Amino acid sequence: MVKLLAESLVIEMIAEACKIAGDTGIKTRNGDLLREAASADTLLVKKDRIFPSHEAIAACLDHIKKNRVPDGDMNGNHHGWQDMIINHFPERKIIIKLTDLPYQYCDFRARQIVPLTRKHVIEGTKLMHVLSEKKNIKGYTCGVPHDTAAPLKAVEQYIIGFRYNRNGGGTIQSVAAEVENEFSKIRAIAEDWENPYARSVMLFSASPLVLDSDDLYLFFKSGIKITDFMIGSMPMMGLTGPVDPVGVYIQGLAEVIGGAAILHALFPDASVYVYPHPQAMDLRTGQMAFGTVEHARLEMMKMQVMEALGLPYYNLKDIMTSAQMPGSLAQGDKALGFFTGLMAGYKAFNLMPLSTDQVWSPVQALLDVEALSNAWKAIQPVEGKDAVSRTADIISEVIENNHTFAETADTLMNMNIHYQTDVLHKRSQTSEYWQYAGRPEELDAVEQKHMDMIAQWDYHPSPDKLQKIMDIYYKLCSQYNVAPLLFE
Repeated sequence: MVKLLAESLVIEMIAEACKIAGDTGIKTRNGDLLREAASADTLLVKKDRIFPSHEAIAACLDHIKKNRVPDGDMNGNHHGWQDMIINHFPERKIIIKLTDLPYQYCDFRARQIVPLTRKHVIEGTKLMHVLSEKKNIKGYTCGVPHDTAAPLKAVEQYIIGFRYNRNGGGTIQSVAAEVENEFSKIRAIAEDWENPYARSVMLFSASPLVLDSDDLYLFFKSGIKITDFMIGSMPMMGLTGPVDPVGVYIQGLAEVIGGAAILHALFPDASVYVYPHPQAMDLRTGQMAFGTVEHARLEMMKMQVMEALGLPYYNLKDIMTSAQMPGSLAQGDKALGFFTGLMAGYKAFNLMPLSTDQVWSPVQALLDVEALSNAWKAIQPVEGKDAVSRTADIISEVIENNHTFAETADTLMNMNIHYQTDVLHKRSQTSEYWQYAGRPEELDAVEQKHMDMIAQWDYHPSPDKLQKIMDIYYKLCSQYNVAPLLFE
């Protein structure tokens, strides 16, 4: 495992972050949070800032070290933000997940990016089901449909996942407050919730040192029980945070530890998770930059920071690119993320789409799954004990019988062990062979693989659960005057 920071430096960074959180405080616009914090013994409120005491921060740090990620359902899925974190595990395996954040679709043939539709999401979800069946890839849907009413986008995303994917439905979108009750009823049916009033909440706030989020109201909603929550932060080097990697991590830690300490003081029974997620900046536009060296180094540092916090879990390594189309930029960005992630010790990865997290491309998804799988396989130890003992016999057999090795029983029996046969590309190997084959476009084979996999889709969820879910959904469609989803 490659470590970019001295261990003593990481400890110093965490200590400074705690000091900043207590001395500077956390700003919020949420009136309910300010009122509740004002009555807490370990919190101090001054105007719109909340100052957690040393005791509050210490208690929170102790608390977050005890919180492991729950086991999930029978397939290990959580159907929400909990899928973004993973417990440390020693086994020699890799976890690959496809994100459900996109809201646009890449038509690389026409070089167009268009809004993601219900049809796109259904087709992408079928692909994800087949990838789950064949390669154990995690994920629910390929994104959020935009040809529906705004409050129903996350609802429809979840329902499409439930209908077309063995992993079920899932979303990490902020659910519109006006449909939150109905959406939770749908999840309770699909996921067999014991308590339909329990909520798991993810809060990502703006920098510097702010605690605000669309879902913060859930903490103070009557009848709701907050069972667990995650505080995330994304300060950008040189714009919303210090320009150097150490400084921006200190600020990111101050934001998540400070926010977590405040909410832990008010909701001490809830499990707490933190997600410091500093970002690099594009110097030309001031936007977040992904796939760059600066971004890769921040992601490598994250493993050390989480380890120093003493957490039993870590965040999945996001694999991102700033590219808008499949091509050299996208593959270069992704390759940098794959190999630096593996070097840093990650064994769980979240494959983001094109354009950071915006644009779904089935072709890019298949390229990413194969590239990351290949990178993982390439660094696994070679098991060669039996090969040593039989090598002399195999060589003698070939020489004595004037055979090629392709004709031996050993090759016939072990070919599939040592070679991959289910691959995306059709390699020409030489320019002459490529010319002879008609100069094929390399993405044609990937697109054909995509269509072949879609044709293999065959899944049907519990009809009883589906009917109950659709009854709720149809009422929402009537309320918002929207034509409902049409299932096959």
